[in-house]
Amino acid sequence: MSNNSFRPSTLDQVIITSLADMGSQVTDNAYDSNTLLGILGREAKSMVDGGGSIVEPLADEIQDDGGFYLGADTLSTSQSDTLNEVEFKWQNAYEPIQITRDEERQNSGSEHKIIDLLGSKIELSTKAIRKRIEQAVSTPITSANNLLDLETIVNTGVCGSIDGSSQTFWQATVTASGAFATQGLTDMTTAYYAVSGGEQDDNPTHFFTNKTVFQKYEETRLPLERLTPGGTANAGFDALTFKGKPLTYGNYVSSGLLFGLNMNYLKLVVDTETDFVVTDFVMPTNQTAKIAFILWRGNLITTNRRRHFKLTSIS
Repeated sequence: MSNNSFRPSTLDQVIITSLADMGSQVTDNAYDSNTLLGILGREAKSMVDGGGSIVEPLADEIQDDGGFYLGADTLSTSQSDTLNEVEFKWQNAYEPIQITRDEERQNSGSEHKIIDLLGSKIELSTKAIRKRIEQAVSTPITSANNLLDLETIVNTGVCGSIDGSSQTFWQATVTASGAFATQGLTDMTTAYYAVSGGEQDDNPTHFFTNKTVFQKYEETRLPLERLTPGGTANAGFDALTFKGKPLTYGNYVSSGLLFGLNMNYLKLVVDTETDFVVTDFVMPTNQTAKIAFILWRGNLITTNRRRHFKLTSIS
């Protein structure tokens, strides 16, 4: 006798299919875009194959062992130790995907019903874990086992295994600003050059803030607008830049903050085997439901704090 109910042995395959082919089953009325996570994924993602922690080598002093010589002068053969390292912890994020036996039976008439149902559940869980990571890398969260965030990285205290308050090479530039209309651009310019290695060397590559400060910056640009060839005035900007570098905003950046980031020294480190992977479904002993998890393992790190800056108290 045929049985049209969903077969547990095929559930994982349907999950994989649904992940690869998620449609617009759900109209999103809850989530905002994950701007920072998108930028990090494109510009600063680094895949690492496991390990007990994330360790990055550093040069923390300028070497000064050589010099100038003439003829048969004696040359120094020693080389000072200017190497250091910083260690970061792996952190984990998860989001559950659950299908109950009632849901299986209610959708048992057609395999497509199961795919539609799982597609909706997977889409919501994917949105949830991405939002969770976006929020975690944008601002400090008090609960345990969180990722490092921009506010902590672009600062002067502890970051990873090094305390910047006692190791001054491990400090970002932090500037208390004020009214953006009168001093915002000046503070951005001063901080930009403070963290730059040279005129065209090791400059900030991205600027990141919140919606309120972004609008204040946009207002300083509007007087520079011109009419288009068709004679219609552009009412605003789709994209903003500062010194030719992109400036954008995220939905979870704390009020009054603007970051100047050098993506050459900022990494979203992700475990190669845990990059939004989906586990097999299992059935708990005390529930008539099957549970799978979307898993992510990694952390946001920096290898050179002094190449980033932060403006605070912007109004």
